[in-house]
Amino acid sequence: MGLSLSFDGGGAWEIVESDGTNAVVRSSRSSPPGSTLTGTTPAVSRPYRLKVKSCRRVDESELPFVIEGRLVDVTREQKALLPAKPAS
Repeated sequence: MGLSLSFDGGGAWEIVESDGTNAVVRSSRSSPPGSTLTGTTPAVSRPYRLKVKSCRRVDESELPFVIEGRLVDVTREQKALLPAKPAS
């Protein structure tokens, strides 16, 4: 299970895996490479930010886009909530 976040303007995204620096998220909206996603969760006061590396539509679900990117300015408190990257 991932970490669910809300966009300021509506919509949602979920961090499904992370190594603390990079992350893979599922999102309700697309985002072009180079853009920054910003989302909040009630668990921490500071928003999460993700610099987008790639974005692709994978299905027609509630969160149809898979976005890969680098987490920006993540605190220890935020890192503690991130879902671990599955072992290979």
